[in-house]
This record gives sequence, C-alpha cells and structure tokens, in this order.
Amino acid sequence: MDAIFADRIRGVLFGQAVGDALGFGTEFLARSEVIFTYPHGLTNYSQIRYFSRITNKFEQVDDWRWKPGDWTDDTDQMLCILDSLLAQKQVNIQDIATRFQDWAIIDGFGIGGTVYKMVHHPEFLRDPHRVAEEYWRSKNRETAANGGVMRTSVLGIWEYFDADKVRNNAENVCKITHADPRCVASCVAVSLAISHLIQGVEDVNLLVDEIANDVKSFHPEIEESFHKAKADSLDDLDLDEGLNANESYRLSYTLKTLGAGFWALLHAENFAEGILAIIQEGGDADTNAAVAGALLGAKFGYQGIDNKWIEGLVYQQELDARVDDLIRLIDE
Repeated sequence: MDAIFADRIRGVLFGQAVGDALGFGTEFLARSEVIFTYPHGLTNYSQIRYFSRITNKFEQVDDWRWKPGDWTDDTDQMLCILDSLLAQKQVNIQDIATRFQDWAIIDGFGIGGTVYKMVHHPEFLRDPHRVAEEYWRSKNRETAANGGVMRTSVLGIWEYFDADKVRNNAENVCKITHADPRCVASCVAVSLAISHLIQGVEDVNLLVDEIANDVKSFHPEIEESFHKAKADSLDDLDLDEGLNANESYRLSYTLKTLGAGFWALLHAENFAEGILAIIQEGGDADTNAAVAGALLGAKFGYQGIDNKWIEGLVYQQELDARVDDLIRLIDE
C-alpha cells in the first residue's frame, strides 16, 4: 500500500481517538466555563478535569472508568465496528449490533441515551433496524442524537473505492441505533468525505459542496448546517447551545456535530488548530472533536497529529495494532 494512503488511514482513526480524548475535558461545559476552567487553553490530557452536570461540580473520575489520555464511548463504538470488520471481513449488521451490546454491558462508559435504550431492548439483536425505527417513531420522529455519526469514521475507510458501498454501509450501521434521517445523512456525509480524503482529494471546498448536495435531500435542516460550517466563525453553530441561560437543550444534536466536523475540515490549517478550536467551544465536545479529528486526520494524515497526543493515548498500542490489521486487510 502507498505510504501516504496508509498514513491517512492511520490519521483517521488516531485523529478520532485524540479528538475524543481531548474533547472529554470540555464536554458539557458552556464556552464561558471552558474559558474559566482552562484560561490558557486545554492542550494536554493531563490538564483535564471532569465536570458532572449531575452534581454541578468537577469530580475525579474513577481510574477504572477513565484516566488522562483515554477515549470515551465515541471511539469505543467505532472500535466495535472496526473489530467486526476485521473478524467478518464485511459489514455484518448482526455482528456489529452484538458488539455494541457487549460493550454496553461490559463497559459502556459515556454511553448516550439512545444507544443505551436500543441495546437494552429485548428485541434489539433480533432486528436492530426495526427497534431503532420504532423508538424514533415513538419520539414523534424528533430525536436525532449524534451517537451514529461519532462512530462512523472507519466506514469511510472500508470499501473506500466505491462511493455507493460507503453510503450504504454508513446508512445501515447508523440505523442499528439511530433511524432519524438527519443521523443517517450525518453518517453518510462524514464517511463519504473520509473516503475521498484518504484517496488524496485536494479541493476540500468542492468536495464539501458535492457532499452537501448529495445528502441535503435527507432533511430540510441539513443544508443549513453545511451553510453554517462554511462561516468563518463557529458562533453560528452554537455548539454549547443548551448550557447557557434561556436556551433550549440542543446538546448532542447530530447536525451540530456534523457542522463542527466540516467547519474544522474547511477552516483549519493543521490538525491541532482544528481540534483546539472545536473543544474550546464546549458542548458535546468529545463527540464534536472525535468527528472533526477523523476528518482532519484524513486530510493531514497521521504525521500531521502532534506526537504528544498520540503517545499520550492510554491504549495507543492497541489502536496501532488494530490499524495495522485494517491496513493489511485492505491491502489484500
């Protein structure tokens, strides 16, 4: 395999893990709270303090659950998909669903509400797509959490050479737990972008326009989210919406995460610039930064990620081995 191509693949998965691990430090903080908590900026895992919205104070996370340089549910679920691909050598919905459920029972650190309800449904493994669809309908078709898009990055790598396959894989894996068309569109958009970026597409603006046009038919709000991603400032995306006074709760909304990822892709001159800008905004920062990190990793490659962030990952060696296996499988 071409070394640059392999470097981009590694960049996607390490980029996601780094964004997730760093973003955990500002998760559920309003932007003003981020500035107060990290007056000189958050740039290292060792600085991270965990804020609980349940107790409204900073707490020490139990060592068995999280330690500096560890990622959260965003990357854990991506690894469920990756491990399934390595074992099955195809997208096997039943196997991926089983891995989601096993992870939720054994670990489940940071698990979102939608995924929690799905994997604990008695019919989940029998027909996950039906269970997710019924849950979405029971919520008046209004729930559109970002639990699907946060884990989709590896599906931009798998069968990267065929856009239709990437699209179908992203759709079907998203619908294991998230049936809303905004969720599906988010997964398709991110996966398609990664598939093109790892192949060396250089005109990012044109790529984003093409993807935005491709997925806009899923839902009327999608076009606006891409429009906001093109703005020079992150203000329009309002990533901490719901954490300030007199705001409706829009945390963990899939189109906010989609917008954050594509904003970073369009505006950042390097990996660090994009990631730090996203986590500085607070909100669902680990998820926003996980998606942004995957896209930036596809653009700038593994070599473009600060070595201190890679070396500081708790499970760096385990991730490295999985990526080696994936590259080897793709190369075959």
